[in-house]
Amino acid sequence: MIDTGAGYSAITEKEAELMNLDCSVLPYFKRDCFGFGGKFKNRVINHPVHITFGTSNAQPLQHRINFASGFQVTCVPRNLSPDEREQIVRYTPCVIGMDILKQFKLFIHYDKRIVQLDL
Repeated sequence: MIDTGAGYSAITEKEAELMNLDCSVLPYFKRDCFGFGGKFKNRVINHPVHITFGTSNAQPLQHRINFASGFQVTCVPRNLSPDEREQIVRYTPCVIGMDILKQFKLFIHYDKRIVQLDL
């Protein structure tokens, strides 16, 4: 999800696990985060992260963003019931926030439902 109101980008706990990251050992982000589900704590990947952007039409690599550390992971609180936890994990999106978006020119084509990021 592209969120121009978000200061930071984050992947979900589900995506972190797909990359074999153990979220339980990641430190917490220094501030509380606010979203549609209320206030919560994000974890932080405390080693280098490389985010690669390409295109959907098989063109060569377009842009790479390097985070020295501090990329966020949205983790669901452990004190929820298994059903609540599963529902939140299933419906929580990854977010591209302004920490990444500010590096691009952003164009929204409403009629085609396309978001275009240009360097």
